[in-house]
Amino acid sequence: MKELTININKDFSKYIGGREKKVSDFSGESFREQFLEENFEKYDKINIELDGTLGYPWDFLDETFGTMARRYGKKKFWEKFTLISINNYVTDKITYIVNHSKQED
Repeated sequence: MKELTININKDFSKYIGGREKKVSDFSGESFREQFLEENFEKYDKINIELDGTLGYPWDFLDETFGTMARRYGKKKFWEKFTLISINNYVTDKITYIVNHSKQED
């Protein structure tokens, strides 16, 4: 099984932006494209370490994780991704976003 661990703080940025790259640096769109979509087919499991940033805007989380859940389905999302954080607040927000996403047709 091929596994990848991504540390958002170290691999992306400590300062998280908003939803779209045209609006802010270090956006959810940029992270999703560079790290999640780029590696989705290459790895069986992707671990995402969430600690160390200065917080997560809701629109970043929705663009990053909600979009992946809408594209691939909730079941595939949870099979592929593991969220790692000492802060349940951020993992609870992502879980809510993913579990309330409706898969695209």
